[in-house]
Amino acid sequence: MRLTILFFFLLTCFVNAQEVKNLDFFKEEAIQNTPVLKDNGNLQKINEIQNSIILAQNKAFQINATSDILVAPYFNNNGKIVDVTTTPSANAFGYDIGITNGGLYSAQINVTKNLFNQAITDNLLFQNKIANNTITLSSEEINHNIIKNITDAYILTYQLQLQEEFTKEILKDLEKRLQVVELLVKRAVLMESDYLLLQLDIEGKKLELQQIQNNLKTSINQLYSLSGTPIGSIEKLEAPNFNTTSKPSRFFYQKKFENDSLQVVANQKVFENQYKPQVTAYANTGLNAVEIPNIYRRFGASAGLRLTIPIYDGKQRKYNAQQSLLKEESLAFYRDNSKIQVNNNIKNIEQQIQALNDNMVLLNKQLEKQQNILEIYKGKLVQGQISIVDYLNVIQNYKLNSYTKLQMQTNYWLLQSQYNFINW
Repeated sequence: MRLTILFFFLLTCFVNAQEVKNLDFFKEEAIQNTPVLKDNGNLQKINEIQNSIILAQNKAFQINATSDILVAPYFNNNGKIVDVTTTPSANAFGYDIGITNGGLYSAQINVTKNLFNQAITDNLLFQNKIANNTITLSSEEINHNIIKNITDAYILTYQLQLQEEFTKEILKDLEKRLQVVELLVKRAVLMESDYLLLQLDIEGKKLELQQIQNNLKTSINQLYSLSGTPIGSIEKLEAPNFNTTSKPSRFFYQKKFENDSLQVVANQKVFENQYKPQVTAYANTGLNAVEIPNIYRRFGASAGLRLTIPIYDGKQRKYNAQQSLLKEESLAFYRDNSKIQVNNNIKNIEQQIQALNDNMVLLNKQLEKQQNILEIYKGKLVQGQISIVDYLNVIQNYKLNSYTKLQMQTNYWLLQSQYNFINW
């Protein structure tokens, strides 16, 4: 007995865990499983590493080793066809001795470091920071779109579930009426055709229910696909659990255009890095010789400073600055237009929600009256005072209005979802 109770308890827990799902479940799964968001996360880590690369390129010592062996022979030198010498005859053919000295034998370690380039480094780091902000905003936008798509799909799926429940209730009631009509036909109160007509309507409702259930399964499978989760079994969905959001302190489009504007500024600053005077310290040590004799004495060292000052580049700096101004002007155009569009869309949705609320109040009153009429007709049907056709007409009108209410409720949720999507 105890084992039976334990088994029943575990089975109940398992079924409840499997069967009931809500909107948050699918949203969380979609956000967790979307590859683009994971890719953006890696891109942000790559940009963080890029900061270290920028510092290494501009602040750290650069050390490298070089090796050169150069031979510059002379031809027809003092009767020799080929000769390597530092004293060629006047009739010999070859490079000028003042240029090559006959050869070059070099093996050096070189050290260089940029000096006084903090401004250049800061500009590159700032550009990389804005690039990382762009990825963050992209992830935020993708996340927002995922929530919208999942929410809308969930609402439409839940609508099918409500249609299924409503149709089952109608079928259950009609099957009860069928039993009553069968008795009335046997008592000759109603005709056999009334029984057949009601039976035919029940069969039609069963086909309708089957189609709704097929659509519901397809819609649930789509929810799993949108959330990147293997298809599972669901017996029931909870009602959509979200509220209309309040107006944000700053809209997303404002953050995006601000970042885009900073991107233009950052790119301009990095472009102008090439016009800053650059001081480079360098040093080397090793072998540097032009003659093989006594080459072991040619180990030494040297050091120096190199100053580079840009003077003229054909006004490229001026033209690039003009391009940046035009880009910022274009961004301002789009920002102003987005402000108008967002405000207009929010007002439009608020009006639609209010109108829908007013219509639902009126429809609820009408449904209450139809329910009362339906109960009256049920009583008259039992007494054989009305025909099946009249009863089915009342059922059909009640069903149509119930479906209308269900569609209104769905539209209300969809409008809430759209409001949250825009008011962001």
